Amino acid sequence: MRFGVSIPFRPDPSRPRDPLHESFEWATRAEELGFDFGAVGHHRFTHGYTASPWVALAAIAARTSTLRLGTGIFLLPLDHPLDVAEEIAVLDQISGGRAFLGAGLGYRRYEWDALQLPYERRGTRMTEALEIVQRAWTEEKFAFHGEHFDFDEVEVFPKPVQQPRPPVWVGANVGPGIRRASTHADGWMVGFGDRLPAVQPKIEEFRRASAANGRAGEICLMRLVGIGPTRQQVEDGWLPEVLAVLRGYRRAGAPGERNEDASKKLKSGGGITTLDELGQDWMVAGTPDDVIAGIRHCHEMTGCEYLYPSFHGSQGMAAMELFGKEVIPAFR
Repeated sequence: MRFGVSIPFRPDPSRPRDPLHESFEWATRAEELGFDFGAVGHHRFTHGYTASPWVALAAIAARTSTLRLGTGIFLLPLDHPLDVAEEIAVLDQISGGRAFLGAGLGYRRYEWDALQLPYERRGTRMTEALEIVQRAWTEEKFAFHGEHFDFDEVEVFPKPVQQPRPPVWVGANVGPGIRRASTHADGWMVGFGDRLPAVQPKIEEFRRASAANGRAGEICLMRLVGIGPTRQQVEDGWLPEVLAVLRGYRRAGAPGERNEDASKKLKSGGGITTLDELGQDWMVAGTPDDVIAGIRHCHEMTGCEYLYPSFHGSQGMAAMELFGKEVIPAFR
């Protein structure tokens, strides 16, 4: 199993000559700790996110040498796919063949409204964009005439370093998106909203469909991870912070926890105070031994090739350090 990490994007106004020092520190340290990939998030017109992840990743590429670099998740339908294909190809050149695309639809309507794009048709726009990006990387010249994008023969260059092209993963929560991942991508980025028993049959169907479509059918399992020297420290520090983050996602309209009891507790503003209430099939949390056991359970349930932990909270860097030193070696 391979491991990724979410690289924060929080420009520091107190350091105008090096405002992204935190992002660079996370990426370089993740590489030293043995993480396999680093991903940057993406939203438009939204505080705390970059609207230009490929620019940020190019700067990170110049400071790393082995860490694969991509997005988790890039809202592909908000951009023209030819622009995206060119930007990722340049990143692949800069990084020596380390780029990947993690793409998704998005759920914040204001991003679409601001760009005067049809929110209700974002699914078909996504399908066309996925096809165009991959054809741009693998075909010398091509034309496309679809519902959303229409152009005569063009050639995108430079081509990526990776052959036949950089990997493409799709983030999805419901049936149509999962089917799109099985037909137009190499893998599915499984969000942290579903507990493992609920997502397991979806993964099995995704793998069957991917094989039928000649796709790799890889699984990148996203999980919220809390790790500390003791369970009490994780419960006192990380747990309240991550629950506050989840409530923020809910207010923004993100797909949330689909377990009814846990969902009610989140809505109420409290109620979850111990790690035992979470179990290890929604979040993975506790001591290093707890987290190792939780990840092994995730792998047994899903067969995931990649685990993408998100270290939310004020102690995120310390959590990444502990995870890299104590957890990753258990899977090498």
